[in-house]
Amino acid sequence: MSLSCLDFLIYPIIYILSMPILVLFHELGHAISALILTDDIVSIYIGTSSLNTRFRFGRLTIYFNGYSSLMDISYGCVNWNPMYNNLKSILMNAAGPLISLLIAFRFFIILDNYHLSYFLIKVYNGIFIFSFSQFLFTIFPIKYTYRPYIGFSSDGYKILQHLKILH
Repeated sequence: MSLSCLDFLIYPIIYILSMPILVLFHELGHAISALILTDDIVSIYIGTSSLNTRFRFGRLTIYFNGYSSLMDISYGCVNWNPMYNNLKSILMNAAGPLISLLIAFRFFIILDNYHLSYFLIKVYNGIFIFSFSQFLFTIFPIKYTYRPYIGFSSDGYKILQHLKILH
């Protein structure tokens, strides 16, 4: 297999392998802040299928549902009871994108400061690209029109909704 063919295949493979993990960390950002700022039960849902494997850690339950298609490997969401405290809601909504940005920043620092093999450069660069993209797709205030998020709004959109209530 030639090097150019490997380059063509490596980023989709990195995407398929890293996105479920990046989504889990993003959703854990929301969940941990919700656990700290509330006394509520918090649930994380990863995947869109019906595998329904769950893990419970005190007030946190993580549901691993599997994926109906490769298009859905970036799906995750967190449920907590609605908050009437705007500042707490803003912090909980901002925590997921912040984690995505911190992961991207960490991989950028590694890429910039360490001499890595060609393969690790590709892997780390892929993780950097996908985590930074995740940050951008969740921090910009939009209503999603693509699968599997049709009908949902971004974290940035939710933050702006809470800021409008504040002012």
